[in-house]
Amino acid sequence: MESRRRLTPDPVLAGMAAFSLALVWWFLAGPGGATVSWAVQTGLDVAIAVFAWRLTRQDAARRQGRRFWPAVLVTGVCCAIGDAFQTVLVVLDPRFGHQPHPVQTGFVVLGMVIAVVAMLFHPLGGAGRQRLRLYLDAATVLAGVAVFLWYFVLAGVVIDGNLAEVAGAGATSAVMLLITFSVLKLLLGGTAPFAWLPGVVASTGVAGTALAASTVTLLTGTHDAGVIYVSQLLPCLLLPVALRLQTLHTRRAAARPAERVRRRSSRLPYVAVVAVHLLLIGALVGHGGDLRISGVAVGAIAITALVLSRQSAAFTDNERLLAELDRRMAEVRELHDELRHQATHDALTGLANRSLLEQRLAERQSGDRVSVLLVDLDGFKPINDSYGHHAGDQVLVAVAERLAAWTPGNGLAVRLGGDEFAVLLPGPATAGGLVAALQAPIMLPGHADVTVGASVGVATGPASDAPRLLRQADAAMYRDKARRKTAGTPGLPV
Repeated sequence: MESRRRLTPDPVLAGMAAFSLALVWWFLAGPGGATVSWAVQTGLDVAIAVFAWRLTRQDAARRQGRRFWPAVLVTGVCCAIGDAFQTVLVVLDPRFGHQPHPVQTGFVVLGMVIAVVAMLFHPLGGAGRQRLRLYLDAATVLAGVAVFLWYFVLAGVVIDGNLAEVAGAGATSAVMLLITFSVLKLLLGGTAPFAWLPGVVASTGVAGTALAASTVTLLTGTHDAGVIYVSQLLPCLLLPVALRLQTLHTRRAAARPAERVRRRSSRLPYVAVVAVHLLLIGALVGHGGDLRISGVAVGAIAITALVLSRQSAAFTDNERLLAELDRRMAEVRELHDELRHQATHDALTGLANRSLLEQRLAERQSGDRVSVLLVDLDGFKPINDSYGHHAGDQVLVAVAERLAAWTPGNGLAVRLGGDEFAVLLPGPATAGGLVAALQAPIMLPGHADVTVGASVGVATGPASDAPRLLRQADAAMYRDKARRKTAGTPGLPV
């Protein structure tokens, strides 16, 4: 049943996939336009706000999500207000179709600032050299993003554009780098309020909103309005998809017990290196160049690929070794827990033994008053003599179960050895009901039912004087046994 549930596709994600296909067809076929584009963008903003609101409620118990998801919610609301304003403006006056109004830009920028601030002030995990590696990984990825921004956004504007265009492109690139750093901080720092897959999907969507349109135009050479609209909207669709994935992940995490997850080494820096080298190949092929320079570039790319392959293999080997170490450590912990339990519990009855009783007494504050009840079974020897030691063990197990059931949760039932038991209770206590509970008939499979009596001695005093308490309880138990000798010999068949 569990595996079938995993294979069942999420209807919301399936609906988003179908909507994406319809969106591509609608714009590429021609009916789509600026009005539809702004309306779709507004709907996506509303979806982001709704998913973020649900995550705010689902993830309220986790410290990582308490401030992050409300910030994403506010971001979605701000973007929805700005894009809805632009949609209404385009409906009233189609001339505003391609030029965002300052009101729309202001709300979107405000929302993005809120999200970036939330990510920048999110606590960073790791310390020492681990944090140094985090910053080095982030710097590598940022360098790769900067190369793409230069190639697709900045270079052409710097060469052919005016000062205002250069300033605008520079501001866009700076914002993209800031957003990229904020996301990397969460992904690499180990304190992200989202899982790895939703984080990667959302990062791809954020990067696509800035680079997709210009990249498609540069690679295909087309200026078709439908293609541009599709390239702008599809990355935006990845953001609600990422939030939906996170919603599903949060539900699954809440339904299963918490597991210790070892942080894996990040592959993002190597992805950035590969991406930049692929861009270099594309630039060499597209623009030609000196054959000697092309040869050097190909050699550098080949060497880099080999080094990355070797490093990736080392990472894989290290992670396997760490996984094996975790497994061995888990086995050691289980063995340690088992040995500790054996050292402090009776093997036959499962009750605490004398060692754990002394430990619990030593753990009490010196001024705490406790009661010690010593229990000695009467008539147990005739059962052993008549039915054998196996039957005697069954009687001891039955007595231990009754003793444990009688002892409250803040007490401790103990087997001292043989047919001697004890109970540790906080504060003053009496043996009322205990003797009657132990004297109830015990059914021995294959034999007649038997009964045993119980002599009980009670002593109350400070926990710091444990030896005296045990002596007093022992003396009281023998006095009780002497009084009970005239009552007959328990342990015979009922």
